[in-house]
Amino acid sequence: MSIELSQEVSSRLESDDYGWLTTVAKSGQPVPRLIWFYFDGTDVIVYTMPSAAKVAHVKGRPQVSLNLDSDGNGGGIIVVGGTAAVDATDVDCRTDEPYWAKYRELSDQFGLTDSMGSYSTRLRITPTRVWTTPTA
Repeated sequence: MSIELSQEVSSRLESDDYGWLTTVAKSGQPVPRLIWFYFDGTDVIVYTMPSAAKVAHVKGRPQVSLNLDSDGNGGGIIVVGGTAAVDATDVDCRTDEPYWAKYRELSDQFGLTDSMGSYSTRLRITPTRVWTTPTA
């Protein structure tokens, strides 16, 4: 079950380049990882390597959170809780036009473009809850 997101949350999901995806390991330990993500208007899309621990975590415990940064003063923090699933395997994130339009330049800047094909597992996160702090 997804929820309706406020304009502020939707805008940040569209504009922010980085987020912290927290999955839960088999031990119950929360495991945050810095990620690139794309918001399609309903769900959050993440590409990862198939062998990444987050894939096993999502399969075993699909409840995740995505944390967006603050405004530098403790305000504007957005946390999206949701249910994640492996949406596709053996795909190339560079062929996902909206995702690649968002990250092509950063990928080139960091010299990652050639290796991005190894991010061949797509996770889909359906938001179910949102927590925010007021902006300054």
